[in-house]
Amino acid sequence: MGLVHVPQNLPRNITALDLSRNDITSVTNDAFVNYKNLLELNLNSNKVSHISNSSFKGLGNLQSLEMADNCLDLSKVYIIDLFVPLKKLNILNIMRNMDQPTNFSTIMTYPDKALGVLHQLTNLSIDLMPKPKFGQGFKQLKSLKRIEFQSCYVVSLTNETFKFISSSVETLIMQNCRLNFVYAETGTLLPFPELKVVDFSDTFMHLKQALFLLNPYTNKNMSIINFHHVSDAVIDNKEFPYSFIVTTEMTKYLQTICVENLDLSQNGIVDYEPGSLFTFRYPECIQHLSVRANRFTIISNKIQLQYLNNFTRDASRFKTWDISYNVVSYPVSKENTVSAGFDNPSNFI
Repeated sequence: MGLVHVPQNLPRNITALDLSRNDITSVTNDAFVNYKNLLELNLNSNKVSHISNSSFKGLGNLQSLEMADNCLDLSKVYIIDLFVPLKKLNILNIMRNMDQPTNFSTIMTYPDKALGVLHQLTNLSIDLMPKPKFGQGFKQLKSLKRIEFQSCYVVSLTNETFKFISSSVETLIMQNCRLNFVYAETGTLLPFPELKVVDFSDTFMHLKQALFLLNPYTNKNMSIINFHHVSDAVIDNKEFPYSFIVTTEMTKYLQTICVENLDLSQNGIVDYEPGSLFTFRYPECIQHLSVRANRFTIISNKIQLQYLNNFTRDASRFKTWDISYNVVSYPVSKENTVSAGFDNPSNFI
């Protein structure tokens, strides 16, 4: 509607207010005080760059606040008392607000005191700067279950990066970090012992690093591990080559995890050691597996075939195996496909 401010003439009993795709640049004090029944507020895709300290006064019942695709600077906007009225907030979406930085060595201190008052928060969507620093206030988010990072400019993840984020997190999404090679220390995910979903798709950190990040989850259950396209030719180097062989050392943590959905597609894999890929301590957990768009032969020798036989024999819940777009042709006879459990073509793509 081209609105430039929050309208004040709406029915006072509304429970949802969608102001997305307008031209609002500032949210003033008491902007929503007339709408105390609001449960959902959407300010996505405006031009908001300023929020007054009492902007959310009266919104004690609000459960969802969407402010994505605005101009809200993490280092300036979120003053300590801003979110105090939002005692019941479950969902906060402030992603895609930060511009691409010009200096990738600057440490970004996140507004932990402002966000730490949201004790009922379960879902947080926020941007990830090159060298993020999350303070102790994030420990207060004891109900937090899901973190999604967007506008991702990160260059390094260390054992200290997520140290103060609540251990209650079960879903971690960090997609499309493609501007830089992301260096990740092996203990990066140790603060998340309850993690069930990890999605690093299209984040250029190399599959070798990504697999080593799974070390906290030995013998644990996970629903999704998505490492699609974490390796790419643009980050090819001697230590992390784009064309590489998956070794048993690389998969030593992955093999021990009871995972339902595993995606290792488009990562430049040219071969794998027997006992690495398709070798799981708990094959009965696997339901969906994708290794599409790599460059390796699925079965090239009898040893690999034996491991594959064992996997397909024991993967009792297996539903989908996507091996499409592996451009190297490989000889698979009718005898071998039946032996490997593929007598029904609907078992694989």
